[in-house]
Parts: sequence; C-alpha cells; structure tokens
Amino acid sequence: MVRYKRMKGFNCLWIPGLDHAGIATQSVVEKNLMKQGITKYDLGREKFLEKVFEWKEEYGGKICDQFRYMGISVDWSRLFFTMDEIRAKAVTHSFVDL
Repeated sequence: MVRYKRMKGFNCLWIPGLDHAGIATQSVVEKNLMKQGITKYDLGREKFLEKVFEWKEEYGGKICDQFRYMGISVDWSRLFFTMDEIRAKAVTHSFVDL
C-alpha cells in the first residue's frame, strides 16, 4: 500500500532509506575487528564489506525502529540501503561513467 501525505496541497511519497554512513560505519567495524586482532587489510575488500553489511543488519533496524516510534509515515515497503547492489551501481554510474 502506498501512503501519500498532503504537503502544500500536493500528494507526496516519502521513501525511506538508510545511508551506510561510510566513515562512521567503517570506524565502528574496524574497531570491532581490532578487538579480535584483525585489520580490514587482513580480510580484504570483499570480506570487509561483508562485515559492514553484517553490522548494518544488526544495527540498521534500530534507526527504522526510532522512525516508527516517532510516528513517521513512510512507505516501508520501499526501504533501501545506500550500499545495496542497485544503489551502488547508480553511484558508480553517477561518479565514474558521467
């Protein structure tokens, strides 16, 4: 179900998204790895990204829970994450191809 809000007389759709907060997330994940005696270089890019996605799966939902608690009316069926495959391709296109 699509939810539309009226803003200044117009219907609008608020599509929620979670930003990966690159530097902050990387810092948290790296600190967690250091506690295990591991660096991101030990893992390599792909394994490190897996750790970032694991962190997002564990903690990203808390942000959405806070939005829900505040009563924000968005179309939750369209929630996206900035590092998912579709958005990553769009970023690559925007910054590299263009």
